[in-house]
Amino acid sequence: MSILNLRGNAEDPAFRNAVLRALKLELPVQPCSSVADHLYRLVWVGPDDWFVVGPKDQASAIEATLRGELAGTHHAVTDVSGGYTVLHLSGRPVREVLAQGCPLDLHPRVFKPGSSAGSLFFKASMWLWQTDVAPTYEVLVRSSFMGYFWLMLERSTQECGLVTRRFQ
Repeated sequence: MSILNLRGNAEDPAFRNAVLRALKLELPVQPCSSVADHLYRLVWVGPDDWFVVGPKDQASAIEATLRGELAGTHHAVTDVSGGYTVLHLSGRPVREVLAQGCPLDLHPRVFKPGSSAGSLFFKASMWLWQTDVAPTYEVLVRSSFMGYFWLMLERSTQECGLVTRRFQ
């Protein structure tokens, strides 16, 4: 997947409109939220900070589009694809698996589709968001922590099993 870090002033209508023109998505400005369509996901990371997740090998094109639309606004766009990995986690026991190492309350009354948050999975920092009511989560993990994260995920799924699939 392509992963970019986008920084800018969410209170500036020109910035928000430029992102909308570039990605055809409204910038999520509510803390701990995310929005998505069939191509992109925008994840709120902080008051002036977002992750843009897009199709694999498209980081340069996404970056160029954003830079073109954001010209004249105060912004930063950085390709961080090499530093992060996104995992898709789904299945009936996924909340219980994540709860073994994550202190967030992932109960459906609290954490719903569109919710996002930074947290830990055991000792690895992560950013996660829920994509549907199934529930399915996407987890953003620093590549340098991926081995540890995967080890802890395997140990957390011993009772229910772990099935791996590759997405393009």
